Amino acid sequence: MKKIILSLVLVFLMGYPLWTDARAQDVQKQDVKMKMERLSGALKPSAKQKVARAAHAIEGQIFASKGKVDIRAAAVSSIQKQFGNLPPRDMDTLVSLVMFELWKSEDEALREMTDEMHKMNQVKEKQRDYINRLNRQKAAMKDRLKEQPGKGAAPRLVQKQVAVQKIPLETAKTRRLNIQYTKTPVLPAPKDPRTMSDSEVQAEILAAEARLNALQDMSQLDQLSLQDAMQKQQQMIQTISNIMKTQHDTLQAIIRNLR
Repeated sequence: MKKIILSLVLVFLMGYPLWTDARAQDVQKQDVKMKMERLSGALKPSAKQKVARAAHAIEGQIFASKGKVDIRAAAVSSIQKQFGNLPPRDMDTLVSLVMFELWKSEDEALREMTDEMHKMNQVKEKQRDYINRLNRQKAAMKDRLKEQPGKGAAPRLVQKQVAVQKIPLETAKTRRLNIQYTKTPVLPAPKDPRTMSDSEVQAEILAAEARLNALQDMSQLDQLSLQDAMQKQQQMIQTISNIMKTQHDTLQAIIRNLR
């Protein structure tokens, strides 16, 4: 019993830094969002339009690229096209505003992707349940054969080569940022294992396992895209947070002067 308790304590302690780090990031995001919404609301309409255009101009550049990208450099270049050359403090302020616009767009895209991944996980869970029911039926068939008098040992079920129909891969893009993800496919309706012969059960198990493997491959690709987008979002949040720390007292005055 002591070993079990010790193991549970170790698991908790190992996971605690990850949990606290995620919680700290969430608190940071909420703090940045609240402050940036207040500052963004203080922008003059003409400046707000320029910030929106600067953000829109680099959306594709940032989110079409895989892995690391210099978001700050992209923001500076886009801002210069809209506002011209500016003093460093003004530029930093606009960088934070542009990144905040990008963050809002990405937040919507991430919700869209996670909703689709949730649907995919539900389909995978149903497929696993179907495979379990098929395997239970297969085991029941073997037991019945053993129980039949005069039959002796149960004959080995013959595994037939099955031509598994490939799942059609259909992709979509988020409404904002055009991040590509896999749409959840519609699988064939499950059959009742009780109505199948031995060979049909075995064939259906192979087909269902192939479908599940294909779904898992799709999920892995989408998880990589989601992880990449989330890393870029955290990079934006950190940049905004850093700017706000160094310019806390002057941001409001700078924003009122932007045109």
